[in-house]
Amino acid sequence: MRLIRLLIGTVLVFVLVLGAGLFLVPGEKIAQVAADELTRRTGREVQIAGEAKISLWPDLGVTVAALKIANAEWSENGPMFQARSVKIGVDAAALMRREIKIRTLRADNPEILLERDAEGNGNWVMARPPAAPASAAREQAETQPAAPPSPSRALPAFTLDRADIAGASIYYVDHQTGEEISQRDIDLALTYPDAGGELGLDLTLRPTAEVIRVEGVIQDPAAFIAAAITPLTLDITGPGTKARFEGRGSIVPEAEGRLTLDISDTSALAIALRQSDPALPEGLGRDLALSGAITWTRDGKLALREGKLTSGTNTVAVALDLSTAGPRPRLNAQLVADKLNLAPQAASGAAPSGKPDPASGWSTAPIDASALALLDGEIALSAASVDIGATRLGATRAVVAVDRARAVVTLREVEVFEGTLRGELVANNRNGLSVGGEVEASGIALARALSDLAGLTRFTGDASARIKFLGVGQTVAAIMNSLSGEGVIDTGRGTIEGLDLDRLFRGGDPSGGTTIFDATNATFSIENGVLSNKDLLMKLAGIEARGEGLLGLGEQQVDYLFTPISLTARDGRGIAIPVRIRGPWAGPKITLDLDRAIQMNASEEKARLEEKVRQKVADELGLDQAEGESTEDAVRRTIKEEAAKGLLNLLNR
Repeated sequence: MRLIRLLIGTVLVFVLVLGAGLFLVPGEKIAQVAADELTRRTGREVQIAGEAKISLWPDLGVTVAALKIANAEWSENGPMFQARSVKIGVDAAALMRREIKIRTLRADNPEILLERDAEGNGNWVMARPPAAPASAAREQAETQPAAPPSPSRALPAFTLDRADIAGASIYYVDHQTGEEISQRDIDLALTYPDAGGELGLDLTLRPTAEVIRVEGVIQDPAAFIAAAITPLTLDITGPGTKARFEGRGSIVPEAEGRLTLDISDTSALAIALRQSDPALPEGLGRDLALSGAITWTRDGKLALREGKLTSGTNTVAVALDLSTAGPRPRLNAQLVADKLNLAPQAASGAAPSGKPDPASGWSTAPIDASALALLDGEIALSAASVDIGATRLGATRAVVAVDRARAVVTLREVEVFEGTLRGELVANNRNGLSVGGEVEASGIALARALSDLAGLTRFTGDASARIKFLGVGQTVAAIMNSLSGEGVIDTGRGTIEGLDLDRLFRGGDPSGGTTIFDATNATFSIENGVLSNKDLLMKLAGIEARGEGLLGLGEQQVDYLFTPISLTARDGRGIAIPVRIRGPWAGPKITLDLDRAIQMNASEEKARLEEKVRQKVADELGLDQAEGESTEDAVRRTIKEEAAKGLLNLLNR
């Protein structure tokens, strides 16, 4: 605000000095008087080092070269403002009527340096110098040519046919944050044809070869410059971009009104603004349309109401509040959508899909989680359905809270795999990336869940589960191989495809059929990416199945012993047939474990056979078994006695 007032004041001082001293002193002297007056007004030294040329008719004008305005005393970076030349032309006839009608104002290749020191003071803030003593004022009046009376604090009325600033460069340096911004080759045109009327502006920015253009109308420019609210409109055009703001605002800056924004290609706009290409997926920011009522306050707070955000097929109703105070911006937002498609985000690699590739395993592409540190806040999402690529969610209500690069997703209610999820998921990137959570699921369809998440298609039925987990790493592969945690799973009635236990007990090939079970219960633990289970219990009609083994979540391998037991076989004594499931998830081998089957089922027969053999040996040897003596001990004693007798007979010969 102060800088703009300074520039306008500079023009008016030149005009007043020019009109008052035109016939008294030469052009160079007029320019010097104007420079001295500006120095007095601003407390900054104003220099005009070049030649000053005067024109008389039809426009009364002056052209000065090498105009410079000094920087703040604490800066060591040269002038705050300097231009190769400045040309000012006014209506001579109007000036005689004491009216200021600026016909021409042009500055060529000006350079503007804006700085903020380590304490946060801006170089554009200029303290009004104290008034000179009366004696000094009289002395100055006696030694210098007559000058016009100093105008009042308010700027005098004037009109401006057109002002042009061509090829300007603006530099901004913040010594508090180390931030540096520069923009070159800026053009600005201003029109102010009626005193007290509207100000028109046409600003052209060229951050790259592409042009960003801002056109607008400010209804009351004096109020705008004085930091008072006034109606205004702005139209912005750029590569694939159109935006319009209609409302009120001031130079502070602050604004309130209606915003519409339409970006057909965010990548092209980012590159035109000298930013890195965000490479956003289709439907998730590659194209973008936004409309709503916005409010931007003096203390840097932004509010959006009645917002509508569209990208591709996704449309979201938005209400948000953004504060730029503090170490990071803080965002609080509410998002409401109907059908939300996030599948392109997973496919793009920005958020790798959880579904494994049987050929290559989990993705080893680095996960960029730096976005977690961009802001703090809380975002509430409500959607009728969400496609996340790996699967499709139903009605979803969730809240994302971010604090210092740590995000907590609270699943208030998520319909997935025909069931419901509730719980918390955490992504922490404060000191390397870690992910974890504690989730409870109910009514989950096993067929969809295992197929979508792990590529397994053998199980059907409904399941309920609770799981607590933690993984660390910068890739999906690293996270899956580092997983730790624990959980429990319970299922109702379901099936196992590819395994027919009834056929197995009848002596046939168990593969290729289907097993129907009534319920399943199991607990498990996870360590270093390996899930371990020892207490699987599956109940079937007349059959009980138990299981134990390992599931390699990181390596996508399984080594599991599944043992069905026919409770009614062998006159109720039962028969167990252990089945070994081993190999990669995509195609494990299912084989009968014969060694374990014999060990589990033939223990009684083995004991009877051993007793029969022992008895036969005893009969043939004529054992005299003592009371309480086992057959084995009697055999050993008899053999020892017979050996001793044989040895005596040999000695007596």
